[in-house]
Amino acid sequence: MDLKLLHTADIHLDASFPSLGSKESMRCKDLLDCFDRLINLAIKNEVHLFVVAGDLFDHPRPVAAVVGRVQAGVQRLSDRGILPVLLPGTHDHIVAPDNVYHRVSFPGAVVLDNPRVEQPVSVSIAGRDVHLYGFAYHPRYSVDALSGMKRRSLPGVHLGLLHGSLQGSPEWEHRPKDLPFSLADLKSWGLDYVALGHYHNYALLREDGKTLACYPGTPEGRRFGENGSRHCALVSLKKDEVSVEGLVVNKRTLHEETLDLTGMSSEDEITAAVQGFADPNRIMRLTLTGVLETPIEIERLQQRCEEEFFHLELRDKTDLFDSALVRELEEEDTVRGLFVRRVHHLLQKVAPEETPVLEEALREVLVRFSRER
Repeated sequence: MDLKLLHTADIHLDASFPSLGSKESMRCKDLLDCFDRLINLAIKNEVHLFVVAGDLFDHPRPVAAVVGRVQAGVQRLSDRGILPVLLPGTHDHIVAPDNVYHRVSFPGAVVLDNPRVEQPVSVSIAGRDVHLYGFAYHPRYSVDALSGMKRRSLPGVHLGLLHGSLQGSPEWEHRPKDLPFSLADLKSWGLDYVALGHYHNYALLREDGKTLACYPGTPEGRRFGENGSRHCALVSLKKDEVSVEGLVVNKRTLHEETLDLTGMSSEDEITAAVQGFADPNRIMRLTLTGVLETPIEIERLQQRCEEEFFHLELRDKTDLFDSALVRELEEEDTVRGLFVRRVHHLLQKVAPEETPVLEEALREVLVRFSRER
């Protein structure tokens, strides 16, 4: 019989979303609802283990209501014979003495909260011995802890959990609180599968046709860059084969697009173009580009369109220097003309990183000038 597990990570329960304004509480609820969906998927797919490879919580001290929701979900799994396995990450770390894993119990779950692997945690599942390797990274006490991930000479299935940064990955950015490892490390451990966490986009790690590990990514996107469908990993282990299927689990979708407004002459036309991306479950960042004859009143456009999205962020990167308005103002012997000429002159001299500041200033002033015409 195959050994099946549902592998997730980086749920970040009890996170804050101040940029969402009045919808912050709804987004916090989305994460809790996502956790419940993951529990339901584990039950529906009749898995043997439910594995969270770090950052179940967004910080070490989540509020009681959130912890209670997790405890209830863990209990549901345990009642159905599914073993929950929890690993602390970099956000819900064990460095804080009052961290959630040291002050709260999760009945029925295996919590890998030691800073080193002295011996794997061995359990019997569906008549098979399963050995769990994993440690809660602590900058002081986890020195050389990766060596403890090496497979022991024990019969059965050997599973690893690791919340760390893969060297050479497109997402590679090592900070002091992060745990770096390499693909060579993964191979040297000789484990049947390693459930990874920390990187927020789905990535399957294979070598010579063999699946070694997987980052499932965030099941609900937290910030732009975590765009599109979000997943958990449904993993099946046979004697000499590992198969991984990414299951879509998100409710909201983060989306980034660029909209060229060149040739659009009215506010209604621009509004319709923006609303063409509308979706009530979409968290949207839309960058507006192109050459316009009239500057955009971005706040007014935001107000006209935002109700069509769960959240809308507009970025005005339109070019006004080639517009008839700017050419006309540049010829005026007025304060307005002087301002436009001065900005144009500065743009030819400043460093590239200062250009956006000047362009934004020009847009804001031109909006005011256009109202006076």
